[in-house]
Amino acid sequence: MASVDLVARLVDIAVFRGLCSLPGDQLALALSKGELRDKRPDEIPSLDRAFDIDAEAEFLDWYDEQPVDWTPAGFLQDLSQIPLEEAANGLRLLSDLASPGSFRCWEGRAMLYLDVLLGRTISDIEDLYSDSTWVDAKAAVSSTQPDEYAESVVMSWMAQREDMGETLDPNKDARILPTMESHQTTADVLHRTLQTALLPELFLMVGRDWTEASAWGQGQWNLQKLLESGLPEVSE
Repeated sequence: MASVDLVARLVDIAVFRGLCSLPGDQLALALSKGELRDKRPDEIPSLDRAFDIDAEAEFLDWYDEQPVDWTPAGFLQDLSQIPLEEAANGLRLLSDLASPGSFRCWEGRAMLYLDVLLGRTISDIEDLYSDSTWVDAKAAVSSTQPDEYAESVVMSWMAQREDMGETLDPNKDARILPTMESHQTTADVLHRTLQTALLPELFLMVGRDWTEASAWGQGQWNLQKLLESGLPEVSE
């Protein structure tokens, strides 16, 4: 079975609010002319992010297929005219235009990294994407440093291999050192992403790649909740 990526996207709240409030036709026109590129947050180099032109094209391809009568009420409100999943996919695509970047890795690896961070076992896919898991993950990063955490991940991975009777000798398995380095680098990036997500101007939207967009996001920033209830109130 093909592996699936977990995506943890940082989203700038003010930029996302601004895009959602624009009338859909004005939003699409501005994107088609590249006029909103200066609104997109600065990219975080260690994270995954589509080029401006690619993110715009993906959104506009989606936009062109929607039978929506766009009104001055704003993009988010007018999404009520189309089915939930189509609407949620539009929001997911729009979020990339308000994002400095996304952490991305295989789900199996994400489970290992969160097991170490949280000191418990992620039991299944539902647990992996649950609101409580990511609330706890953001809270946990304040008690560790990225390099210490990444080292703990590598040690846990090595222990798991030993428990399964697998070799740790790079002379017997040429993949050992590259895999170790990959775990160390990816765990470090996850830790730094979670630290960045604590900034009040950002929210973290976690989702499963190639699956229903309505399930993306946790708590008040879950995309289905945004479609049903609108954007959260601005904190004072």
